[in-house]
Amino acid sequence: TGATVGGTFIGYVSQSFGRRRSIVLAALLAGCLIPAWILPTSEGGLSAGSFFLQFFVQGAWGVIPVHLNELSPPAFRASFPGVAYQIGNMISSPAAEMVTGISGRIHIAGPNGKRVEAFGPVMGVSTAIIATGLAIWTAIGHEQRGSHFEHEVAGVGHVGEDGPSHGDEIKPSGASATRSSSDVEKGDMKEIEAHNAQTSHAAK
Repeated sequence: TGATVGGTFIGYVSQSFGRRRSIVLAALLAGCLIPAWILPTSEGGLSAGSFFLQFFVQGAWGVIPVHLNELSPPAFRASFPGVAYQIGNMISSPAAEMVTGISGRIHIAGPNGKRVEAFGPVMGVSTAIIATGLAIWTAIGHEQRGSHFEHEVAGVGHVGEDGPSHGDEIKPSGASATRSSSDVEKGDMKEIEAHNAQTSHAAK
């Protein structure tokens, strides 16, 4: 519940507050709430701590996909966020075994004085490392909030705010738009001319 509410709320706020600032702030607040997640001994305390921790955890991670989409080049916007996520999953895949292994070697005194494995502190430290790393990594990056990547056609360029329509001529963008006609590659021009011919024919 906390993750669902947090992801929805902070995702909405990021539209005006900014992607990077929302991710950094949510990650730092999640780190501050780690004690409320691992220290309570009552069911109510653990539930409240978990709710607010997950609120900010999913608040941070829920904004990341759209942030990556906005940073993606038009040619890779469909695959870039997914590939980045899966690379992260691959790198972090040993984390669960590492936490279990370290917790099994460290023991602390439980509420009743009995020595128990230190799952809580180890998970708290690992979560703090992840939250801090996310905040720093996001803060040093850049942002393209409001990027209208849906108006770009890979290999062609900008197609207008209303998208491609019959009769629209697509012109090259970026480097191709600034080059003189003598410098434009023949392959690019043939592709554009073929597209314009098709749209003109369809409009008729």
